[in-house]
Amino acid sequence: MTTVLRNKDFDWDGLALYRLGRRVLTLLAEAKYPHLYRIRYPNGWTSSPANLTRAKDAAYGHARFLMQETGVEAVYSPETVTLAGTPDRAA
Repeated sequence: MTTVLRNKDFDWDGLALYRLGRRVLTLLAEAKYPHLYRIRYPNGWTSSPANLTRAKDAAYGHARFLMQETGVEAVYSPETVTLAGTPDRAA
Protein backbone atom coordinates (compact mmCIF):
# COMPACT_ATOMS: atom_id res chain seq x y z
CA MET A 1 0.00 0.00 0.00
CA THR A 2 1.35 3.41 -0.99
CA THR A 3 1.16 6.35 1.39
CA VAL A 4 -0.28 9.44 -0.27
CA LEU A 5 1.71 12.52 0.74
CA ARG A 6 0.20 15.99 0.58
CA ASN A 7 1.85 19.41 0.69
CA LYS A 8 0.93 19.77 4.37
CA ASP A 9 3.00 16.64 5.13
CA PHE A 10 6.14 18.69 4.37
CA ASP A 11 7.65 21.72 6.11
CA TRP A 12 9.75 24.57 4.74
CA ASP A 13 12.66 25.95 6.75
CA GLY A 14 14.03 28.78 4.67
CA LEU A 15 14.71 27.23 1.27
CA ALA A 16 14.92 23.63 2.51
CA LEU A 17 11.95 21.24 2.27
CA TYR A 18 11.66 18.77 5.15
CA ARG A 19 9.64 15.64 5.87
CA LEU A 20 9.62 14.27 9.42
CA GLY A 21 12.47 16.59 10.40
CA ARG A 22 14.78 15.47 7.58
CA ARG A 23 15.72 17.51 4.53
CA VAL A 24 14.30 16.15 1.27
CA LEU A 25 15.10 18.91 -1.26
CA THR A 26 16.66 22.38 -1.23
CA LEU A 27 16.04 25.46 -3.36
CA LEU A 28 19.04 27.45 -4.57
CA ALA A 29 18.93 31.04 -5.79
CA GLU A 30 20.20 31.38 -9.34
CA ALA A 31 23.54 33.24 -9.36
CA LYS A 32 22.86 35.54 -12.32
CA TYR A 33 19.12 36.03 -11.65
CA PRO A 34 18.56 35.98 -7.85
CA HIS A 35 14.76 36.12 -8.27
CA LEU A 36 14.90 32.64 -9.85
CA TYR A 37 15.45 29.39 -7.96
CA ARG A 38 16.52 25.84 -8.81
CA ILE A 39 15.61 22.62 -6.98
CA ARG A 40 18.72 20.79 -5.74
CA TYR A 41 18.29 17.02 -5.47
CA PRO A 42 20.13 14.67 -3.09
CA ASN A 43 22.34 13.45 -5.95
CA GLY A 44 23.49 17.04 -6.68
CA TRP A 45 21.43 17.52 -9.84
CA THR A 46 19.61 20.87 -10.18
CA SER A 47 16.41 21.71 -12.02
CA SER A 48 15.71 24.49 -14.49
CA PRO A 49 15.23 27.91 -12.88
CA ALA A 50 11.77 29.16 -11.89
CA ASN A 51 10.30 31.88 -9.70
CA LEU A 52 10.03 31.07 -5.99
CA THR A 53 6.32 30.16 -6.05
CA ARG A 54 6.73 27.80 -9.01
CA ALA A 55 9.93 26.28 -7.61
CA LYS A 56 8.26 25.50 -4.27
CA ASP A 57 5.23 23.99 -6.01
CA ALA A 58 7.49 21.83 -8.19
CA ALA A 59 9.54 20.82 -5.13
CA TYR A 60 6.40 19.40 -3.47
CA GLY A 61 5.68 17.24 -6.51
CA HIS A 62 9.27 16.10 -6.87
CA ALA A 63 9.53 15.32 -3.14
CA ARG A 64 6.34 13.21 -3.27
CA PHE A 65 7.77 11.31 -6.25
CA LEU A 66 11.13 10.76 -4.54
CA MET A 67 9.43 9.51 -1.37
CA GLN A 68 7.27 7.03 -3.30
CA GLU A 69 10.20 5.85 -5.41
CA THR A 70 12.58 5.27 -2.51
CA GLY A 71 10.17 4.80 0.39
CA VAL A 72 8.44 7.28 2.66
CA GLU A 73 11.37 7.40 5.07
CA ALA A 74 13.87 8.35 2.34
CA VAL A 75 15.85 11.47 3.23
CA TYR A 76 19.13 13.20 2.55
CA SER A 77 21.81 10.92 3.88
CA PRO A 78 25.10 12.18 5.32
CA GLU A 79 26.89 10.70 2.31
CA THR A 80 25.04 12.99 -0.11
CA VAL A 81 25.64 16.65 -0.81
CA THR A 82 25.00 19.04 2.07
CA LEU A 83 24.91 22.78 1.56
CA ALA A 84 26.83 25.11 3.84
CA GLY A 85 24.48 26.93 6.19
CA THR A 86 21.61 24.47 5.78
CA PRO A 87 22.32 21.58 8.16
CA ASP A 88 19.78 18.83 8.73
CA ARG A 89 17.48 19.62 11.63
CA ALA A 90 17.46 17.30 14.62
CA ALA A 91 14.66 14.73 14.36
